[in-house]
Amino acid sequence: MRRVAILAASGRELAPAREALGTVQSERLGAFAREVGRVGGIEVHLVNTGMGAVSAFAAAEAVLTEAAVDAIVSTGYAGALGGAGIGEVIVGSEVCDWTNEPPRTVYRSDAGLLATAREAVGPARTAWSQGAVVTVDKVVWRAAEKQALGKVSGAIAVDMESAAIARAAAFRNETFLLVRAVSDGAGDDLPMDFNLWLTSGGRVRALAQLVRRPAILWSLFRMKRQVEQGSQNLGRFFQAWWRVLGREHT
Repeated sequence: MRRVAILAASGRELAPAREALGTVQSERLGAFAREVGRVGGIEVHLVNTGMGAVSAFAAAEAVLTEAAVDAIVSTGYAGALGGAGIGEVIVGSEVCDWTNEPPRTVYRSDAGLLATAREAVGPARTAWSQGAVVTVDKVVWRAAEKQALGKVSGAIAVDMESAAIARAAAFRNETFLLVRAVSDGAGDDLPMDFNLWLTSGGRVRALAQLVRRPAILWSLFRMKRQVEQGSQNLGRFFQAWWRVLGREHT
């Protein structure tokens, strides 16, 4: 039986890949939550990594050590750095690790998996782009920062986990693929600096901002709708992708 591991920073980001699996078995993978299900002849391991490169690398190492998977996939949401629209599916041809100082490492998606992803996006009937993605160590929340990052990196989207997952796959010579959906456009500021929520002191400051500026809540609601659009498109992608992989397996 073919085995595929799908990794994302939250359960919400794993939901599109879970839709076609029916009943899943929930269990622990060390410090991480894992669900195992099946679709066709494929055994799927869904792993909630938590946010950031450190957690993502540890989760990828754990699943690669415990399960003999044939592919590992980074999914979830990403910020656009170029012209990709809200909800658009990003198929990462490569991911560049900008979480450390130069020289920066580039990890390429497996050519065979890229081909299956391109085959799936047609039946999924969703807008999509293929290109490089850059992984950074903090939320890029200002439009000006995103646009500058896009120019200097040449990437079409940014996230906080994919390079770490790709690095773990490369260490073990496993195949890797990146498929995410755009949650915010290159020209859009996020509703607030989400980095504040990553530390206890910052959370207090973030709550104070919400009290002082209740309009942020409307912006957060609008972003929630954007994220839901991305989830719907990723769900359609995974439905189609499972069929493509199933045909290859038979």
